[in-house]
Amino acid sequence: MNNSFNFYFQSNPGWHHSCRGMIFMVGFLLFFGFSSEIRSQDLLFSQKYANPTYINPSMAGVYDALYRISLQHRNQWSSVLDQPFRTYALSGDARLEVGRDRNRMDAFSIGLVFLSDKVDRFDFSKTQISLAGAFHKNLGGQNNQFLSAGFSLGMVQQNVNYENLRFQDQFDGTIDFGLPTGENLPDNNFSYADLSVGINYSYAVRNGVRLNGGVSLLHLTAPNLSFYSDFEDPTYTGETENRLHRNFIGHFSIETEVFPRIWLSPRVFASFQGPHTNIFAGSGAKMLLSDSRATFLHFGLFGRVNNRLDDYKFRDISILVGFEIEGIRLGLSYDLSLDDLSHYSQRQGIFELSITMMGEYVNENDLCPQF
Repeated sequence: MNNSFNFYFQSNPGWHHSCRGMIFMVGFLLFFGFSSEIRSQDLLFSQKYANPTYINPSMAGVYDALYRISLQHRNQWSSVLDQPFRTYALSGDARLEVGRDRNRMDAFSIGLVFLSDKVDRFDFSKTQISLAGAFHKNLGGQNNQFLSAGFSLGMVQQNVNYENLRFQDQFDGTIDFGLPTGENLPDNNFSYADLSVGINYSYAVRNGVRLNGGVSLLHLTAPNLSFYSDFEDPTYTGETENRLHRNFIGHFSIETEVFPRIWLSPRVFASFQGPHTNIFAGSGAKMLLSDSRATFLHFGLFGRVNNRLDDYKFRDISILVGFEIEGIRLGLSYDLSLDDLSHYSQRQGIFELSITMMGEYVNENDLCPQF
């Protein structure tokens, strides 16, 4: 679930302590089953390895190429909302090998990640830009086994347009919310710093098997997301802190050739963020179409299990189709919801598109899944 809408309401704890502050979107919250105890979570992508630096900063530069540029777009709940949630991610990273022996080279990498998450109906937006750095230690003599450590430091800005919100004291008793409001509201935008760290292990075995696994800790400082953190109002009695939970992530994948020209890539991704648990598992597959131009056709089928309070449930499945030629990749995935929203719409319209370009790419020594 994308949680941009959660960011505002949980960052504005004063909305429920005053009848005057009851906003018409409460019905929206109840419709989708949000709890008053739920706090903000991270943005969600199904094609997690299209932008791996976002889930683990040590994966910046985990490939055999000079650079990587990736663009992702996720369009969520387009058949449920007139103006759906839209999430964008643009990332780029470059790898610089150091050392004189080509087979024993360590490497440094640097990356930049830009994220944008918008809910147009309420004109709420979250924008983040992060700088990532990683060091990759060569553990073997064949340049095929690395232990990586990395970090990312970013700035995040959150903004909401109060002109698109309606309060109870604006209701004229008929059908219009045209009266002025007496609400004393905080500034409609603020920013905060965000720090994340991670480690990753990658190994390309001689028989063609490739392993990749790591752990990361996002939001190390648990930043405060409340719009009210610097709000000066002697009549306000609500909380002024709403900390973003630290996100502990673990991920593992293995790729092996099961038939000539066909590879399977089972993988699992687990996220533990405060009371929220998200497990994403399944397998990708790729078929070699052309050796001369390194052309592949990709498929994937994944399932997501997460919790709502104490209830764990298989929420949705994600179907992936991708195409790759000489280091340029195009991926399209569709998330099919199996949750309560299926009662309201048979097509949730959760699409995700990714485009990735690798510079001077060597597929034989790639150490990271593609999507």
